[in-house]
Amino acid sequence: MSKISQRRALLLAAIVPALLVAGCSGNTQAMKGAASPTDMDSMAPDTSPDDSPSPGDTAGGGQAETAVQGFFDALKAGDVDQVTDTFADDAVVLLAGQPTAEGGEAIKSLFQKQLQGGNGMKQATHTIDETRTAGPDDAIVRATSKQGDNNMRELFVLTKEGEEWKISQFMNNKG
Repeated sequence: MSKISQRRALLLAAIVPALLVAGCSGNTQAMKGAASPTDMDSMAPDTSPDDSPSPGDTAGGGQAETAVQGFFDALKAGDVDQVTDTFADDAVVLLAGQPTAEGGEAIKSLFQKQLQGGNGMKQATHTIDETRTAGPDDAIVRATSKQGDNNMRELFVLTKEGEEWKISQFMNNKG
């Protein structure tokens, strides 16, 4: 397992339970550490108190949010190549009711199936609910989408590759 994959696995193991609990209950207090064993602030970069960014409003968080918005825009446009380009080469996608897709080709194939027949993606609405950084090179974005009669909850883990943010993990389920 590569060092990057190990870092992602540890990050997911530490934060996904807290994010899912918060998303299921609709209570963001779990995200702030009150009901969560994970303290997201401890994962932020070590800086002095005067210039210490909060996990939700650092520059990296805004850039990660922009990357997720690019994913949503590509979905609405029906552009499979553009959708695939928003993901890291070794990304993992877990869509509700679908087999896990790992890597670029599997992700492309998955979204080709999803976008066939215009399954309501053009009319879908997407809302980014929360963005948090987890150090200088990782971020978490939680979003909700309405696709026809389905309300979806979405969780993105992003990693910075060079100067560009890429989605490394994505999962969704019905709200």
